[in-house]
This record gives sequence, C-alpha cells and structure tokens, in this order.
Amino acid sequence: MNKLTLAIALLLGAPATHAVTVVAVDTPENTVKRINANYNAIRGDCKDPTGAPRGYYYCSGVTVRMVDDGPFNPWDYSPYALKTGASSFSWIRADLSTNRLIRPAGFILRTPEDARRLKAPVMETGFMCIYSFDGFTGPERQWHGCGPFNAALPANHQARSATTPANLNAALAWGSCDSLEVNDAEQWRRRWSGTRPTLLNPMNRIQVQQCSWNAEQPSDWDAMIKVHQAPGTRFTDTFARKELINEFLLRNDQTGTPKSDGSARLPYIDAFVWDPNSTYVANTRGDTSKAKATVGLKPAQAFQRKLYAQGYAVPVLRMDFTRPPSERFSYVADDQVVPLGGRPQAGNDGQENRDYIDSATWIRRHDPGMGREEWTLNVVLKPGVKIDASNVQAAYEALESRYGDGQHWRENEIYPGSMRAQVECLVSNYPGKSEWNLEPFRPTVNPDEMKRSGCNPVRKLIEAALWSEQTDSKSGTTFFGLQVVPTQIGRQASSDDLYAELFRQRGRDEQWQEGVAGSVKLQLACLRKNYSQKKDWNLEPFRKATSPAQTEAALCNP
Repeated sequence: MNKLTLAIALLLGAPATHAVTVVAVDTPENTVKRINANYNAIRGDCKDPTGAPRGYYYCSGVTVRMVDDGPFNPWDYSPYALKTGASSFSWIRADLSTNRLIRPAGFILRTPEDARRLKAPVMETGFMCIYSFDGFTGPERQWHGCGPFNAALPANHQARSATTPANLNAALAWGSCDSLEVNDAEQWRRRWSGTRPTLLNPMNRIQVQQCSWNAEQPSDWDAMIKVHQAPGTRFTDTFARKELINEFLLRNDQTGTPKSDGSARLPYIDAFVWDPNSTYVANTRGDTSKAKATVGLKPAQAFQRKLYAQGYAVPVLRMDFTRPPSERFSYVADDQVVPLGGRPQAGNDGQENRDYIDSATWIRRHDPGMGREEWTLNVVLKPGVKIDASNVQAAYEALESRYGDGQHWRENEIYPGSMRAQVECLVSNYPGKSEWNLEPFRPTVNPDEMKRSGCNPVRKLIEAALWSEQTDSKSGTTFFGLQVVPTQIGRQASSDDLYAELFRQRGRDEQWQEGVAGSVKLQLACLRKNYSQKKDWNLEPFRKATSPAQTEAALCNP
C-alpha cells in the first residue's frame, strides 16, 4: 500500500498545518484496468484463504452502490438502511444485461481478492444475499432484508446455507431460496413466472414475492444470473427486466457512532463512478421527496472530495454502458478534483494557503444574453487580497472547494471548466476588481473570445422549452410532452451540447421521468439529425428509445 502525505489544506479550506496522511492503494490507471478486468471476468471459482468457496462477488464483477449527494457522506447508512439493518448494492458483470442503475453516481467496493493482492484491508464478512431483481427490501424482510416479505423466518433458516468447508462469512450469509428449496433458475421460473399484481393484491409482483439467493453459494449466483437474463415472466413486470438491477445486500457495521456512520466501509472503496449517459434517479423506499434527474459528475466529484478528507485517494471513473464491455469503465483526468497517485492538481502546489474569499452569495437574476433568469455567484474578495497569475489557481481552488458542491454550481456548469475560465479571465483583464459575478451556465471558449465578451460568453441554444400534458388517443393515459424551440445556433450545435443545455433547463422538472435511461437524449439527437429546420421539436420522456437506429426507424417516436 502506498501512503502519501499530501497537503490538502487548499482543497478543504483547512489550515496548512493540518496535513493529512492520504492512503492511495493503487494508481488510477491500474484501478480502472482492474475494474474492467473484473467486469469481464466470467468466473465462478472464488475462494477465500481457507480454501472455502465464496460468492462470485469475491473475485469477479463489480459491486456498486449508487447514491445521492447531500449534507452527508455517500458511505453512510440511509435512514431506511438503518431500519433494514443492511444497505443495498448492485452487482454488475459482462454476462448481465444491466445498463440502468438507480442513480447516476455512486461508489465501487474493491473485490476481496484484489484487496488481498494489493495488501489492502480485505472485507471478508457482511455479505448477506442477492435478489435477481430489485427486492423491495426493508424492515418487512427479516434477516437484514433477505427474508420473505412480511413473514417470519423459517425455523433453523440457515440449515441449508453452509458451504463446504464453511467460509469466513458463513454466520451471516443466507437466502430465502434456500428455505424454499429453490435451487436453480428453472425452479425459480416454475414458482414465479406467472406472478402478476391485481387490483385486490397489488403486492403480488415479482419484486415483492421473489426469494433471495445466498451470497456465498456459487450455485445460487449462477441461478441468479440465469433468472435475471431470462425470468420467463408471462406478464409484464415493471422490475423483472434484464436491463435493470439486481439487489445485493451488505449488513451495516454495528459499531459506528452514530448508527448512521458507515465509515467502517471507507478502506474498501475502490473508486467513485458516474454514468455520462444517464440522469435517471429512481424513487426508492424511504425517500422523503420526489426524485429529480441529476447529472452524475458533480456528485461523484463531491464524493471524491469527502473521501479524500477522510484520508483516502481513489479515482472518479466513467461507467458507460454504450461502450464495449472491455471499455465499460474509463479514467478521465479532467473528472478528478483531488490529487491522485502523488500528482498534485493545479493550484495545490504547496504555496501558502490564504483565505481569499470574504463572501459568496447566489443570486437569481435576468441574463440578457439568455433571455431568462440564471444563477449568479456574487464573490467578494477579502480586503487587501490581490489575485494575479501567481495565485489565481489557488484562489479558484479555494472558491470551488467551498462552493463547488452547491446545487446551483453543480446543476448548471454543463461546460467543464466554465467557472475556472471566468475567474482566469477576470484576473487577467480586470485585475483591480474586488468583486466577481460568475455564472456556471456560460460556455468555455478561448481566451480571446472570453476577453471580447467581457468574460461573459453566451451560447444560447434553446429559445424555449415548455411542458404540456397530453392524452394518448389509444390508451387514454396522460403523459407529459416537452416542446423545444432551438435557436439557429442550437440547430447547428452538437447533440451532446444541445442535450446538456436542455437538461440544465428542464431535466430536474418532475415531468422528466424517462421510460428508459437516455430516451430524451436519443429523441433529441434524432430530431436534430432528421428534422433540424422544423420550427419546434416535441419530446416525450416516457418513450422507450434504446438506440439511434430504433429511434430513427420510429420517426423519433419509439
């Protein structure tokens, strides 16, 4: 294990004397290589040091927990996880079709086999069970979410759970399939393929009725994969779909104070991830507010900062389900916001730490270039502070570390580096200013264009984007449509830029609930390509657009 003493005072806003010893288990390049190798390793021969068999998670696949950002740590136990006694993860591998997770950002746990090879702490216990699909887990399921829904545990419930020889997690692992004598995929299908909810029994659905598989029996993992890929359902089921998640339960550590403290898991976090093609946020049990679509990069970066503050340096990786399996995860240096592998980020070069910022206040006001209200960060420098080329990066890092995780910055900076470029422009062209107005929506352009625009570049891509409620003529169901009027510049912009601006304006509205992740982006790209000069474009988030070819074949209305 490589231990690096890195000065992170500038990043965290702490006094420079409070240096932190940061543990970096592996380089980011090796980390992404390992994780891709694990994702593509179709194997079932995992064993712990005793020679006992372990579940597939132990040496292959990727165990990931997708979470929200907020005034808490991503590894802490949610209120609902506390009620259940366990936290929900998903396990993904190349032989599973999963391509839509419940959040666009989260963290990966290092496989125990990798940890041992790297001489890092090894997580040997805590693995409970795995469901073929989302398991509607909660306190109604005993044994930390692994038991039958609203039913008592069977007598001597672990009688059929042992591995031979017993492994190091034998005291915890159990799946309710064991007690039902459901041992393979065919037995599972015979029992649940005809399950469907009714008006009198809405809970009669696979999500609720399915059994859980033992986390430590290799044969159960094999059955879980086969069921997930081909459940054999005879009726439409919202959750029993192979592109969606399975649910892997890990028991909460019992020693934290307060009980929500999940810091016992810190040494096992291998990387943070975000999905560049998804803004989907599912409504999950225990939520106190309606889910809102989110771009995953800023939350992932916030997670990275929070873990770094605890003394661990791991990379942010992109998790792209549109790439080949061998390239599922990638490392992009520009996504990182902390030093990795001993290489300091710009602005963290050991120079004197100073408190540059006196105040910074978010203001909502009309922007004439955009023709709409936008968020501005009004920054007032400390009296007597002079910012120039020698300390502009340090000043920016101090500003970002304090305000970069805020909602308005995170949700509106769709052009990476926009806020940094504005600060650099102001310092270079208006060195005497002690007050800055920064808008995260602004595009990144070259220094000459920045100067000509007075450090306020504008790229208006969308004239209007309005929701309307409509009724389907065949089914009679209501749905929301989004009428988009692009500008002439917008019609010529790339699909990625146009989508980013549309999502910034409307993507967090309650009406933006996609039928499948990425549907709006595919519809928008189709309309731009085939109907670029049409006055307005109509998008329906509920549509299940899954590929460019499928979307175009349906005239952009799959």
